[in-house]
Amino acid sequence: MTKDVKFSNIKGILIFLVVLGHLLLIVRGGMESLILLIYAFHMPAFIFLNGYFAKNVTWKKVLNLLLLYIIFQSFYAVITYVTHYGEIFTFRFTTPIFHLWYLVSLACFYAVAILLHKIGKYRIWSMFIIAGILVASVGIRWWATGFLIENPTISGQFLSIQRTFVFFPFFLLGFYINKETMDKCSVALGNFKFKALLSAVLIFIIVYVLSNNPLRFENAFYGFLQSSAFSNTILQFLKIEFQQYIIALIMITILFMLVNNRESTLTKWGDNSLVIFLLHPIFFFIIRMFAADFTTWNPFVKLAFIICISIFACSSLVAISSHIRWLLNPLDSIQKLRRTEILEEEA
Repeated sequence: MTKDVKFSNIKGILIFLVVLGHLLLIVRGGMESLILLIYAFHMPAFIFLNGYFAKNVTWKKVLNLLLLYIIFQSFYAVITYVTHYGEIFTFRFTTPIFHLWYLVSLACFYAVAILLHKIGKYRIWSMFIIAGILVASVGIRWWATGFLIENPTISGQFLSIQRTFVFFPFFLLGFYINKETMDKCSVALGNFKFKALLSAVLIFIIVYVLSNNPLRFENAFYGFLQSSAFSNTILQFLKIEFQQYIIALIMITILFMLVNNRESTLTKWGDNSLVIFLLHPIFFFIIRMFAADFTTWNPFVKLAFIICISIFACSSLVAISSHIRWLLNPLDSIQKLRRTEILEEEA
């Protein structure tokens, strides 16, 4: 299968925004609007792409993700302890550290994709499953408010259940859409100048909407906070939920409208996005140790510094990716090691 450079470039932009968004949380004073815009769509867009490329996913991939989670949950337990971030957490395998919720959720997404393939993507039972997921996606955070109050020992991030359901619609959309449909939509929107103008107008409207309730939207975008963190009534909750999905879909559309298919640094970042995703928090935890030093910095200086660190993080991790690729497929690595041991025994 020929690689589609456009998808690699989109993944490159998204993984850069993941790194940038995390590092901005350290120096957030004056950066709130940018953080809010990034969190509005970067993970929904990534999960949309996961769905798009899940047409032929296997149980081996699900198992590989779970092994990665166990490995990096253990690794970051040490890192967070050494950098004193671990004081915030009580380490459990049922509570993903920092960014690792994504591995758990992705394993769940893939498991459902395999099930839908087995049943038949367009069979009636598949439609019932999807309807159930969509209902749960909308309602889980409202239900979780009461449940977590009654069970204070359970974390809102338990097994990434809330986030899995909140972001599931984006995975399903990617899973059911095809390239022909996306290409037709792109052609229908006209030339690049019109797309750029339309994108600018839409982003302006989105920033205006977000500025009306920035804290509520930010809490909603995280995906793991129950409804009480961003709404007081059921109507307000449903309104913010609806706006969250619409904003993310608009931003995903803008990405596909504007990103080209020319190879660049973004392509390399996109092709190595898993390495960057898994290891970039090392930079976050180290820089966070000096967070107090940034409080007096000018916001533009802070932003320039964080952008430079984000570029360095992405580029340096790509540079070492060939040496640690074995770590990304622990199941294959274990099987190769086992085969080597068998051959040595036979020799």
